[in-house]
Amino acid sequence: MKPLQAVALGLLLLALGPAEADPGVFDPLPDPLGWVLVLIGLYGLGRSLDDVRLGVLRFLGVAALAMSVALVVPAADRWFASDPSLGWSADIARFAFFALLCHELSQSALRARHTLGASTFSMCALTLIFVLAAPPLAFGAGWTAVGSAGETAAQIVQVVLVILCFAFAGRAWAGAPQEETPAAAPDTEGDADGS
Repeated sequence: MKPLQAVALGLLLLALGPAEADPGVFDPLPDPLGWVLVLIGLYGLGRSLDDVRLGVLRFLGVAALAMSVALVVPAADRWFASDPSLGWSADIARFAFFALLCHELSQSALRARHTLGASTFSMCALTLIFVLAAPPLAFGAGWTAVGSAGETAAQIVQVVLVILCFAFAGRAWAGAPQEETPAAAPDTEGDADGS
């Protein structure tokens, strides 16, 4: 499996929730499983990302995995859902991870001169920064419209990320292993007939 395919599958599991939106309802596709897939994909992406930021990505991914493990417990899930600011704090590592990952993928695509990949992942990174900033503006400044826009943007950007990860999974700048082309065999037919 290519690294971005694992990330996309993990993100798909993260985006799919329980049928009922009530906190504490059992999720048949738990988020920790999604994070394990994302971290497996991150391991494969390692050679195409900046070493310093790769460490930050690993830290954020492990923090998001730990938070998702904690939220599997129904009582903890209900406690975080009891206050919108707590719910936002539970998602900081998640959205920060994906914002930084999108930035790193856009830089990797830029180095490979792949304009479409660079621009689409850059737009996703900017959208994720907005998603991170929207709740404090909604809670602190009372800009409720910004909070609603942030929730909508969070849902849309997750779907777009799944599509982009699958679309660019085969690119070398996205960590995909490149098949070696066999060396051309020498042409010996001309020597055999004397020409």
